[in-house]
Amino acid sequence: MVSTLNTNDLIGSLARQAGSGRVAGPRGFNTVLIVAALCSFTISVALVLAVFGVGPDFAAGHHAPLIYKIVSMLMLSAGGLLLASRAALPGSGRLTLMALLPAAVLLAFRAATDQSGLSVLGAETISVPGCILAILIASVVPLTILIGVLRLGASTRPALAGAIAGMLAGALGAAAYSLACKNDGGMFVAIWYPLAVLLVAALGAVIARRALAW
Repeated sequence: MVSTLNTNDLIGSLARQAGSGRVAGPRGFNTVLIVAALCSFTISVALVLAVFGVGPDFAAGHHAPLIYKIVSMLMLSAGGLLLASRAALPGSGRLTLMALLPAAVLLAFRAATDQSGLSVLGAETISVPGCILAILIASVVPLTILIGVLRLGASTRPALAGAIAGMLAGALGAAAYSLACKNDGGMFVAIWYPLAVLLVAALGAVIARRALAW
């Protein structure tokens, strides 16, 4: 037990030393991370509007389904932001899936109460692959930015930190894509949006394995 504790202390000390001097402590790092997330979301929104335009909900003033999609993905982003901070700064807190629970509950609630009758596969035959591909496209820039920010920290588990950065980037990309998405079904959003986010998380893990290695 003593040996394990000493090893953990040593890792934490090395992590703090590796991250020191790049930003002004945890508060400075978290400020940079939040600003990076906000900039990433802004860029994703601009990209979505330029490439896909606005969806029928937005154009027709039917804001309820749109708000649900955006809020659920922004709640997922908030959880991802917390986990990204902790993954980049060892000793700053436990990595817990509870951070993602509010978003999961909202997605499940909407899926369970949606009485629109809309298909889980979307309005068109290409809705599922089209939605996933669009979210991946909208997440590329956020993922690049967030991996760069995590390099200012000192993650002891690069792949995990990259997966979390990917999840955050995917959620931001999905929130941005909501502005253009034509599919409002509760089950559609609850299944395919998170799947796209998981794909971005997997991409983040692969990239970060080397990008965040000491």
